[in-house]
Formats: sequence, C-alpha cells, structure tokens
Amino acid sequence: MLLVESRAADAALAAFGACLPPRAAGEEVVFLAHGYADVPLGRRYDCCFPADDEGAVTWVTVTVVAVTQQFGRPFDGIPHGWRTLALLRFEPEVPAVVRALPRASVWCEHPVTLLVGDRDAWAARRREYGGFGHVLRRWTEHRRTDAGRLARQAGVPEAWVRGVLCGGPPKDVLLRRLAPVLGLRTPDVFALAGRSSPYDPPPSGARAGAWVPELVRHAVALPPEGLGELRRFAAGLHPVYPEAADAPGEPDHDAADGPGPLLMRLARTRNLGPAATAKTLAVLTGRHWSAATYHALARGGREVTDDLLADFAAVFGVPAADLAVLVGAGPCAAPPPAPAVDGAAELIHDVRVLTADQLRRAVSFARSLRERS
Repeated sequence: MLLVESRAADAALAAFGACLPPRAAGEEVVFLAHGYADVPLGRRYDCCFPADDEGAVTWVTVTVVAVTQQFGRPFDGIPHGWRTLALLRFEPEVPAVVRALPRASVWCEHPVTLLVGDRDAWAARRREYGGFGHVLRRWTEHRRTDAGRLARQAGVPEAWVRGVLCGGPPKDVLLRRLAPVLGLRTPDVFALAGRSSPYDPPPSGARAGAWVPELVRHAVALPPEGLGELRRFAAGLHPVYPEAADAPGEPDHDAADGPGPLLMRLARTRNLGPAATAKTLAVLTGRHWSAATYHALARGGREVTDDLLADFAAVFGVPAADLAVLVGAGPCAAPPPAPAVDGAAELIHDVRVLTADQLRRAVSFARSLRERS
C-alpha cells in the first residue's frame, strides 16, 4: 500500500525530479512516505482512498511508472530526510481525490492523506474490527467529521489522529482526551483500544462486582434525590489512590475483537463479568439473558442484536446509535433506555472501584433509603 503525502509542486520537480520521465496525460508526481526501494516499478493497484475516510474509496487502476530519491544530491540538501517522488499513472484518468491533494515543494510538508492499495487490502481493512484506528474511522464516518476537526475537539495535534487512522498505535494522552469527544469515560476509551487506563484505578474484582446488581435493584426504585444521596454515600467510601502516573496502559491480552467482545470489555471497566452483567441488565431493562449469553459475546460467538445494544447502552450511559458505531455493530434501531434507569449508569461507574465490603455497606444504605422513601 502506498502512503501519499501530496502532489509535487513545480519547485519540487525542478529540484528533485530530474531523473523522472516526462509526465503524460493521466499521470501525477506525488510525495510518498516510503523509501524508493519499497516501491516496485510496474506495480499495479486497484483503488485509492483518504486516510481519514477509508469508506470513500475510488476504484482506479494505479501503476508505478518511476520513482526517485535523487541520491545525486548531498544528504543535507534533501529537506526533512529521505522520502520518495513517484510518477503514478491513473487509468482511465487522475481521480478527483488525487487532484484535490495539496501541492508541496519539500518532503513532510503535509501528513499522509491518501492511501493507494489493491482491492483485497482495502476489503481486509474494512472488515477488521481490531485496532483503535477502526473505532475512530467508524466514528468519523458516523459523525461526518475528519481528522482535523476531531483533533481540534480533543486538543491534540492532527498528526496524532491521522497516525491512528492510518493504523498506528494511539498515545495514552490521545485516548484520554478523546473520551469526552466520543461521549465516553476515560477507561472506556482505553478498553476500546485494548488497554487498561493508567489514569484510573482498576475495577476491584469479581467478588465486589457480584454486589452491583443488588445495588442497582434498590437504586432504580429511589427518587432522584435518594439516588443522589446514595451516590454521595458511595463516593465517601472510595479508598484513597495515589495520583496516576503518565505510564503506558497495559494491553488487554485476553480480549477478542468484534462488537460482542468490545461490549464485554466495556462492561469489565465497570467491574461487571458475565453473571453480574446478566443480572444488572435484567434489573435495568427487564430483559433476561443468561450469563452464558454474555460469555458467548465475550468470545465473539454471539450476534449483537438491537435489544442487546439497548441494554448495554442503559448500563454505559451512551446513546445506542453511538455505541453501535464505537463497537462496530452496524446500524442500530434500538429504543432509548427507559426513564427509570436515569442515573443508574453513573452509579455503576461510581462504584467500580469499591471493595466487596464497601459495596455491601452501600447496598445496606440503599435498602434503608428505599424503605424511607
């Protein structure tokens, strides 16, 4: 796959393009983010597409006619290190997406903005769920936005976002700053990237998580002021954690890829395993699925239906349509959660770090609030 930065301006052709043959109709000279030896002459490709919107593919035959790096010039005369000028032939014509590329006089003047590949490679990239770049790509398509706007919303360099969209690993600080943009909490974004968050304490474990359904059962029966009092009580139980360091998050080696595994990965950030997930969702939505269903989801062995998406949306406090995009479940016609669960998602997140003993105390307090209301 060719990574295209820009079209070569006349100044670049005069300075570096002396070894290229004259350009014919349907041909364009571009800057590539490759060494020239990595670009085989005569190689043909089937399509090209923007790096930040791979769904907008243009089917066109692209042939590598010639490449040069001008080794005749002194190294210090080559701006910004080595890049390749390539003469590409487009048939039947140069597509609009190529004509729209900026012109540049030097290497690295623009980031990689266009990819050229073959049909199988493009299809494989579109099929994949793995990698945070695919999450971001689905989001940009869903929101009809681009890397530049996403970067501005997150307050990060655009190159960081483009790098992830092109398949590179995301920086931890990028994941943290994307959380409010995506409508998620920080641990959720790290979970989608297959990591644990270095900025947040980890969930306290399955023994504590087993108490969450009982806590939620009492919480949803409380009036808003009672739920607020319960959340304040739970906040007072939080253990004191040392300030988080800016260390890389640990990979989640056990997580499979696909919509179901991603949903269960998000559930685990709330200290919910399959059994606790089944009970909690039954309390919130009235739909009963067995723990085996959620085990199958975690392995990628069960389809994610609209009903399941609506259930998870209620637990996560995320609109079902957005959740479907983030996990790659496709279009969603799920209804919004019932008003009775308002505030429950926040409570579930609040108590994710409480121990089993602390959650037992929270359940007792919730029961007493319910008896008084």
